[in-house]
Amino acid sequence: MTVKMKVVNASQFNAKINKQSNDVLKNLVRAVRIATSETRNVAVTSIASNPRSGGSETRYNPTRTISISSAGDAPAGDTGFLASNIHLSLSADGLSGEVESRADYSAALEFGTINMAARPFLQPALEQGKRKYQRMFSKAVKDGI
Repeated sequence: MTVKMKVVNASQFNAKINKQSNDVLKNLVRAVRIATSETRNVAVTSIASNPRSGGSETRYNPTRTISISSAGDAPAGDTGFLASNIHLSLSADGLSGEVESRADYSAALEFGTINMAARPFLQPALEQGKRKYQRMFSKAVKDGI
């Protein structure tokens, strides 16, 4: 016994599937771009708008007294170097993105050291938008279908 099946109007069907596939892809690329941009912006803003409730400290070269952040809060910006070195990059296909802090002391701030409690700024930025980004990615797929 043999059963044969044939899709009627196969070319129209394939065209519709390809269009949906392209729409989903386009929506996902847009969602990745938005999520990485917002994560970067939240991290930069958290540094710039830190309440600096950790007291004051004298720094040198040049000599100055600054207000510092409390343990667990985002770092308080002093020179602007940390905030200006938070970059985002997208993969060639646009389906993945990365937010990276290129300041050499970023890891010490994010995770802390033996002598200093952590002052995270990247992970909290991602966590702040996590649910929103999950909804964006789900919507990107649904809207493309």
